[in-house]
Amino acid sequence: MITWTTYTTENPLVKLNDLTSKYIIKALGQALTTFFSFDTTKRPQRTTLIKDTLTELGDKKLNGKPSYKVYSHGLSNHLRQSNGGKYKNTEWLYDLHWYTEADEPYIPTSLPLVVECEWNPKRKGDNIVPYSGIKYDFQKLLVANADLRLMIFIIKKDNDIFELDQYFDRAIDNYAHLKPNSKFLFIAFDERIKGFHYINKLKNEKPLNIQAHSPQ
Repeated sequence: MITWTTYTTENPLVKLNDLTSKYIIKALGQALTTFFSFDTTKRPQRTTLIKDTLTELGDKKLNGKPSYKVYSHGLSNHLRQSNGGKYKNTEWLYDLHWYTEADEPYIPTSLPLVVECEWNPKRKGDNIVPYSGIKYDFQKLLVANADLRLMIFIIKKDNDIFELDQYFDRAIDNYAHLKPNSKFLFIAFDERIKGFHYINKLKNEKPLNIQAHSPQ
């Protein structure tokens, strides 16, 4: 049974137990009006808005912890260090990540969040596998040793979210190096409702043996 929750400006539902996920949903929810003010041909603007929002969110104090350092590329000009802003406009492995490090250089101590954001459902050169663009980027999150792994994408029809939900479960279940209770957050933007759908998923202790099937 699919248990995704829908968030719109008219009905801003936040139903999550994980506090970091709650902060993320609330922050991106507050950016919805601006997000959908960019038309679908303005993908860079939408991506920049999400990265700006998550970068500034990670820099705040969350869950009573000190603020995190953030790596992300494609930030707005006013946020970049090269223009007098606070943040490096640099990507390291993922589209965006929050991290902490020791006093000594090049010794990371934690990755509270890693993020992949993909708007194109088709990966260049792969016209056979459905949602190949999203699936390709999601693989990176499977191998991440982080507290929370966030996948952001867009859907155009109801069956998209059903088929991807099934895929995410199978992929998480089949990756042997994920520890039980490894945590994921998925956010699917939906142009039809000017909002998004979201869900938390955890790695199960026992294989799910999921079989893909179509809804009745």
